[in-house]
Amino acid sequence: MINNQKFHIIRVFVFGTLLKGERFDFYMGGSTFKGTYYSRGQLMMAENGSVYIDTKDHTAFTMGEVHLVDFSCLQRINHLESHSGEFPKGYDLTLIPTWSLEKNPDHNFKLENAEFCFYYRRRNEPIKIIGGDYKAFQDNVEVIGNFLKEEKNRELTEEDIMNFMKNKMLLDF
Repeated sequence: MINNQKFHIIRVFVFGTLLKGERFDFYMGGSTFKGTYYSRGQLMMAENGSVYIDTKDHTAFTMGEVHLVDFSCLQRINHLESHSGEFPKGYDLTLIPTWSLEKNPDHNFKLENAEFCFYYRRRNEPIKIIGGDYKAFQDNVEVIGNFLKEEKNRELTEEDIMNFMKNKMLLDF
């Protein structure tokens, strides 16, 4: 039996206090740093001092880092971003296209060159509930955890998780 929850196969894009050297970088402990990346969208600061990406701005970009994490690291980050008193239930996990600064230094936003990553979107942006059925709504961290448990007979890769979640989520890039 394979324990996919222990492998560093979940790509996460961080752009604020989780960056190396920043206040909450210890939450990334045990992760694998993949490189400096950027996403499409304007980095913004909320009233409470937390930062988020305005993904509607397709001319600006936000610099950050991509890390490969295991499921327990994702759960730690999720607690900070969605449940702790630091950022009270302010963010939800979703996908965002990112580009490697090393491979794409001219900030070309072609989706065919993008690597999709998980990131935390500010909760004041609407969440689409597919089919309009609230009972069908699921927390993405829970969906990832269930997928990792179900796939115990094969070793998963980063792309397996991304492809599975792309099929589960309604994306509008």
